Amino acid sequence: MDETKKTGAAQGDEFSHSSVPLDQRKSFMTVLVISLGYVFVVTSMQAGGNIGVALNFQQALWAILVSSVILTVLSCIVGAIAAKSGLSFGMLSKYSFGQAGTWVPVVIVAVTTIGWFSIDAYLIGSSANALIPALPILPIAVLGGLGMTFTARNGTKWMSILSNIAVPVILIFGVISMVLAVRSCGGVAGMREMVTTDTLTFAQAVSLGVGSYAVGAVMFTPDIMRFAKNIKTSVVVMVITIMVGNSFMVLFGAIGALATGTPDIMGVLAIQGLLGPAFLAMVLNIWSTAQGCVYSGSMTLSSALRMPRQRLVLLFGIAGILLACIGFYDMFGAYINFLSSTVPPLVGVILADFLFRFREGYPGLDSQPLPKVEWGGFAAWIAGFLVSYIPIGLPAVNCVAAAFLVKAAVALVQKNR
Repeated sequence: MDETKKTGAAQGDEFSHSSVPLDQRKSFMTVLVISLGYVFVVTSMQAGGNIGVALNFQQALWAILVSSVILTVLSCIVGAIAAKSGLSFGMLSKYSFGQAGTWVPVVIVAVTTIGWFSIDAYLIGSSANALIPALPILPIAVLGGLGMTFTARNGTKWMSILSNIAVPVILIFGVISMVLAVRSCGGVAGMREMVTTDTLTFAQAVSLGVGSYAVGAVMFTPDIMRFAKNIKTSVVVMVITIMVGNSFMVLFGAIGALATGTPDIMGVLAIQGLLGPAFLAMVLNIWSTAQGCVYSGSMTLSSALRMPRQRLVLLFGIAGILLACIGFYDMFGAYINFLSSTVPPLVGVILADFLFRFREGYPGLDSQPLPKVEWGGFAAWIAGFLVSYIPIGLPAVNCVAAAFLVKAAVALVQKNR
């Protein structure tokens, strides 16, 4: 196969088994719009709604800000590594966990992305049913799931087109909803005086905010930022994506919930009289995120399986649709808690490997075969996972630090030997 054919084949499979060459990198705006399409997610609004009804206005703002800062740091780290190496999350995991060991982060990605996709598919059905009660939820969810699978199968080009439409529409309706919510409470001063039940501690609210987009910040970011032209581009894109985009979405849900007393975003829009006009925005919001779940999930699994990415996209879509039909949406709270414990420590492992083992570059897998299992990576990840359950400080930060320190220590011992 000549070089032209090789490049064409790699592009068709979205470079799932190799680094993205510099001549295939995308413009700043293209990468930014795709990234924002990921972060404008209904589940972040839902998490914001849970924070809004559990804390007072000032505490909710601080919890959202702190969680967004944590997510920004995590995404900038993995984004910078991906931009420099051109590697997807699945390929980075292979270097940190070994040829066979990579199946652990791969399975985490598969489970989380399929679960996320199923929630999004169900939300399309429930949104349509809330607007027109005669429409059954599950058939609409199935149709929505099939459509989202189709656009994800066509890669970043189609994802960029849809995000170009979704992002401005979501921004417009989000601003309208928040303005109505603030007005209904008598302005910002009125919101500050509202009494809430304080059913969450501040640390729990931060963990909820982190968990709402942990998968995107850690696992999806490398799949996007490997197309960035340089590290500076990836960092600027992720700061805008998380600090502006993610904060906006969580705040959208929190303010609406505080004003209406319900954490359910569809209930908020219905009370505000926006359900009909905002239906298109909601569907675009859900669609742009769900297609990203399928794209990144299939990309990561493709790095471990010698199976065409397009075929894996179909399998992911079908699995997500089935979960939507059996009611995975009802497990939303447990799902978010699972993500906030298992996903962030992966950043600590990958960062330690990059700084202490691969700072000069990741070697080609053909020239330097990796071990079957990189036990140091597993020890570090397990340490981070366990630390996340220690109720001291901010568990979402502690688990990353623990994983980093353990992996750095292992890497230094190996280097000295």
